[in-house]
Amino acid sequence: MPSEMKNYQTLSADKKAQQWANIPQGWRISPETSRNRTNVMDIPFTCGVLTEAEVRITSDYDATALVEMLKARVWSVEQVTVAFCKRAAIAHQLTNCLTEIFFDDAIERAKQLDQQYDQKSRDNTLLPLFGLPVSLKDSFQVAGYDTSTGMGCYVNEPAEHHSPLAAMLVDLGAVLYCKTNLPQSIMTGDSDNNIFGRTLNPRNKLLTAGGSTGGEGALLALRGSVMGVGTDVAGSIRVPSLCNGLYGLRPSVNLVPHGGVRDPFTPPGSAGIRSTVGPMATSLRDCALFLKSILQAETWAYDSTVVSVPWTDAKPVRKLRVGVAENDGVFTPTPPIRRAFKHTVDLLQGNADIQLISIDLPNVKQHYQDVIGFLTLSGGDNKFLMEQLARTEEPVIPSLQAIGLLSAPRKTQLQDLLDLNVRRAEAAQLYLKLFHDNNIDVILMPPAPHTAVPLDRWAKAAYTCLWNYLDYPAVVIPVGQVQDTDVADSLSNAKFGPDDEELYKLYTGPEEYKGMPTCVQVVGYKHKDEALLNAAAVLDSIINVS
Repeated sequence: MPSEMKNYQTLSADKKAQQWANIPQGWRISPETSRNRTNVMDIPFTCGVLTEAEVRITSDYDATALVEMLKARVWSVEQVTVAFCKRAAIAHQLTNCLTEIFFDDAIERAKQLDQQYDQKSRDNTLLPLFGLPVSLKDSFQVAGYDTSTGMGCYVNEPAEHHSPLAAMLVDLGAVLYCKTNLPQSIMTGDSDNNIFGRTLNPRNKLLTAGGSTGGEGALLALRGSVMGVGTDVAGSIRVPSLCNGLYGLRPSVNLVPHGGVRDPFTPPGSAGIRSTVGPMATSLRDCALFLKSILQAETWAYDSTVVSVPWTDAKPVRKLRVGVAENDGVFTPTPPIRRAFKHTVDLLQGNADIQLISIDLPNVKQHYQDVIGFLTLSGGDNKFLMEQLARTEEPVIPSLQAIGLLSAPRKTQLQDLLDLNVRRAEAAQLYLKLFHDNNIDVILMPPAPHTAVPLDRWAKAAYTCLWNYLDYPAVVIPVGQVQDTDVADSLSNAKFGPDDEELYKLYTGPEEYKGMPTCVQVVGYKHKDEALLNAAAVLDSIINVS
């Protein structure tokens, strides 16, 4: 280890002390408040930190409504920013969801926006995200703050400038106030690392908050944010959305600027399975607000790799044809997922504007194997990642060991990459044919075969990584919670072999999982993201009748 690089334990202690110092004394809660409690969802209301107005601001509105309130001057930007900073501080103390905390900078920016309000409102030039507090996954650069991604070797290296997406959000009027936790390597379903530690699920601290955008998931669940931004290379937006009962959109690759995002798992120059940037939110219309605001701006001016697909304000299709895939043919949905999915299908079946077509997803097992092939092209031991960890003597976290990427067979020949590319091109044609032959607008399926699972047990990116492989946009929609009737059943119901049985038996019954969110996933066609959101809005309006 180089002499100038501290051990990861020292770096961790320094970062945690820095975090604590950035939480004002009046915003701190006693550890006794949540001790011996697995569900902490009600503590923001009872801990005494938030005023009644701050409870309303953070609890009663989605991002779209908040922007309307800010533009109508119902509240000042400073009021809203302080409220979300306070609630984020509470969420962090309950779940360890934050990394970089810059509340003071956010409040100062809020004051500046308030000073600009009169002139901009007179000129009718208020920005689309005017005054909206937006949280970011730690992998985005924010000027003046680390982009450590939970790895010691990147601590104490503050960014010199915003990443393109962060810069865009500021230019669109947003207020950045914190960054959120993620797993070591950004490649696991459990947001745990050696610098900031583990993020906990606020509904059940014994279960994962998901990954890799798990800090956002916990923060949004506790309403310390109503719009967060993450990345998704195999399910990293959709998995924590499921675990925390949120809406989460995986857009097509490079629709949203991705430049300046740190990826500690993949060596520079890699271009196999591409990561994409997208929103997590408390409503579907907020996902649309995010994407519309980005696509209507000049994305090309921020990021040279962006694909400039315009937002057209297209009208929803009058009669939707929805392909229904009850499973992926590799892993069997567990009882609460099966029951919630059937309930969703039943609701849609009774609507005259929805036509459901049962479909089977072709060759999924091979596609999953090829996803692993792309992710491990540099070798299963991942020399790039291991060299970074060695700089601060960091061990590999348990969830990264569990998913098997570091022990995958080494494939280093050019022919391996060519073969993977050929099979992916064939898969693209196969799924285009699936859409055409069935004349479907979207596919409806679960986002995973299970709900949130115990810590370090999310071992498969099943149901999500297929759409990263094909680069199809996909959105997660909450549809309910585990119920008392969702009893565990026989392993004989796992129909696809030993690996399926291993995953299936994670569900042990409603006692351990009661109240955990259940969701569905809606998948669209590549670069038809606006059409996907329109279709998902129709489905959401039927599924989640207010």
